Amino acid sequence: APAAPPEPTPAPEPVSAPEPTPAPAAPAAAGGVSVCDACGAENPAGEAYCEDCGAALGGAGSSTPVPTATVPDAPPPVTPVPEAAPAAPTPVAAASSKLKLANGAEEWSLNKDVINIGRRSPVDGIFPEVDLTEADTDSYISRRHGRITMGEQGPIYEDLGSSNGSFLNGTRLQQGVQAVVKDGDRLRLGKTELVYYAN
Repeated sequence: APAAPPEPTPAPEPVSAPEPTPAPAAPAAAGGVSVCDACGAENPAGEAYCEDCGAALGGAGSSTPVPTATVPDAPPPVTPVPEAAPAAPTPVAAASSKLKLANGAEEWSLNKDVINIGRRSPVDGIFPEVDLTEADTDSYISRRHGRITMGEQGPIYEDLGSSNGSFLNGTRLQQGVQAVVKDGDRLRLGKTELVYYAN
């Protein structure tokens, strides 16, 4: 008869109650749904992250920093590429070249890609880079007499239809004809003579 009391000991069956806690009833009932531990939203079974808050399903939301990948930081290295462009400033070399009056009275630096030569006319809005107004007191030089363009071969002179012509080393240049000008070449416009110096 005393053996009967030990039977009640199996009463700790309530201990088995924790079993439902490890296995959330919601996911089990849903069958094809996983409940997010972070926000409680339901997500399709098999999803690794919550569609609502992005937290890892079934685990801590510590994986959320994943979306904050620093991948966008990669673009900055591309910026140095454009810096290579300044490596081709060929016109800079031309900055040291110049045209000088044969008598040495005046000179002009050829520091642009296009240099207009002639006499200024404020009324007509003409202001040539090489202004020969003071040197050409008799007005033998046209307001738009000629133009020098910096090319790969060096400066190229072209007569723009001047009244009294352009001469390169004594040879008359026809209007529109382009002639390469070299160091020491003499360019005569009307009665004014210029000498080109490469540097």
